[in-house]
Amino acid sequence: MKEEATLIMLDTLRGALKSDEYLEMMAVGTLLSYLKEHPDYSSKVDFAKLLRAGEGISIEIQKVFKELEKEIPYFSGVLKELDVINKINSAHLTRFLYEFNAIAGKEFNYGEWFDRVIKLVNQETGRNNGEHTTPESVNKLAISILAPLSGSFNDSVAGFGGGLLEAQRFAENHGKSISLFGQELNSKVWAIAKIRLFISGLGEAQFVRGDVFQNPGFSQGDTLRKFDYVYMEAPFNLAINNYDFLKNDPYNRFFYGLPPRRSGDLAFISHALASLGEDGKAIVVTTEGALFRGGAEGTIRKNIIASDLIEAVISLPSGLHDHTGIPINLVLFNKNKDVSRKNKILLVKAEDCFTEIGRSKRILSESDIQKIVNVVHSGEEISEFSTLKETKDIQDDSLLPSRYLLPSEVNVVGFGKVSFNLDAFEKVDTIPLKGVSSFFRGFNVGSKNVESEDGEYRIVKLSDVQDGKLRLNDISRYDIENNAKIEMYVLRKGDIILSIRGQTLKVAIIPEDDNKLLLSQNFLGIRCGNNLNPEYLKLYLESPIGQYLLSNMMSGTAIATLSRNDVESLKIPLLAIEEQEEIMKKYTSKEKTIEQKIQELEQELYEMKLHSYSKMGLKEVFTIKE
Repeated sequence: MKEEATLIMLDTLRGALKSDEYLEMMAVGTLLSYLKEHPDYSSKVDFAKLLRAGEGISIEIQKVFKELEKEIPYFSGVLKELDVINKINSAHLTRFLYEFNAIAGKEFNYGEWFDRVIKLVNQETGRNNGEHTTPESVNKLAISILAPLSGSFNDSVAGFGGGLLEAQRFAENHGKSISLFGQELNSKVWAIAKIRLFISGLGEAQFVRGDVFQNPGFSQGDTLRKFDYVYMEAPFNLAINNYDFLKNDPYNRFFYGLPPRRSGDLAFISHALASLGEDGKAIVVTTEGALFRGGAEGTIRKNIIASDLIEAVISLPSGLHDHTGIPINLVLFNKNKDVSRKNKILLVKAEDCFTEIGRSKRILSESDIQKIVNVVHSGEEISEFSTLKETKDIQDDSLLPSRYLLPSEVNVVGFGKVSFNLDAFEKVDTIPLKGVSSFFRGFNVGSKNVESEDGEYRIVKLSDVQDGKLRLNDISRYDIENNAKIEMYVLRKGDIILSIRGQTLKVAIIPEDDNKLLLSQNFLGIRCGNNLNPEYLKLYLESPIGQYLLSNMMSGTAIATLSRNDVESLKIPLLAIEEQEEIMKKYTSKEKTIEQKIQELEQELYEMKLHSYSKMGLKEVFTIKE
């Protein structure tokens, strides 16, 4: 019944407002209806008078709001943000309030109602409102891990306040109480969240408006207030606008390193850690990129890991948000780790823990949540699901759980379903690839580099490698304006090229020297040393274990990417160069014999086709030009 009523209200708003104004209008109606039914505030809202106001209904509502802001300090500066009542015509507005009048009552749970409203409106409007809402099941998981039962709880990018509400519910369900503190940058979202908290009985929460970087809401002078629990969903890959302010941060938050301008994920993590008390815990929801990107972000992760502040990293499924399909991760920080967890990080790969709702929506079920919470709290290691790693064993400061929790069985191109015994592989005598090779990156083909039939240089692209062979005759030519450092990208005979972007791994050997043949940025070049045979390396990279290891090193949300460091660290079987060459001599001999037989068989089949066409009486109908 509640959902049906909500949908009716949304139907009333269609055509009367823009979709991104629906939730604001629903907040106005919900607040007025709540105040009408509440014994402490019913005298302040004459609902019947509003319904009789006709053309003047928006003016009457504005009068009510002004009085409320005067008499209830909690609403100071809030209701003036809700100017949507000036954008909807009086007939639509009146009908909208009539619908509220029909469903509301003294026993009506406005808090639960508005929670459902936010879900439905997000589904209706997608990105317009969804980017301010952390999925309910993600909030439940994070709060269940943090388990806030007393003290203070802060969310400095609170959006519509779902995290604050979930924290309060958790404490209440355990007969406890906590103090809530929140901040939100967007003025309208802040106003709607204030209303949501109020109608849910959380009028005591301290919830402020402002930019958490330039104007953190809870500080004294240049000192941030410390909280027992911090929870926030960092806006995904948000560029930092006032970067100069961060470079000279008066609150001294970035002692792990200065985050990059282009992505603020680590800036939010730094703020969360700076806001934690001595024994505090925090969870930050973030994307995969923040867990593996190098540069300044890699330095920050390295320093946080060295400080032993990370207790767990949990990778979650894609499709949990309404506004984006990218997968997310929870990073659990703890300034007072149990002695059994010191200098260790629990990595949980929960990407398959979800329940489908419809075609594209996913949620974490109660059983999914409980499974993850139990593992995080206990530190239990479960095959292919969770592992407890010493901080010294974290590779290249990468915190992606998939890097450390490899599947035992996968489909491998060219081989089908393959099972792997990594314990057996550990017994193989191996060496990192960087120990016997050098590496070079590809040329970044930009807009100034024009493809031309008469171009001086040929540049190898992904499409030029098919079935492990380089199609030399198909490689495009380019005019390159500035070729001062072009020798860095020139390919030599025997070089291995390995694709580093995309789901399909491509490997090829350069068959001849050509100082006009260049590698593109979609590849990594590998130049074998004297102790590594190029064909031996190519055969290994194309093997089930080679593909398996490389595939599991890939990271990235939009496009899977291999890093140079990962390829350099790839373990390869260590054999004497004479043994490698003997293996490849036999292999290439057999390969050539088989290729010759295939050509002969294909020719036989071709001739049989022509014979069959002749028998059909078609011999004189067409002529094949050789």
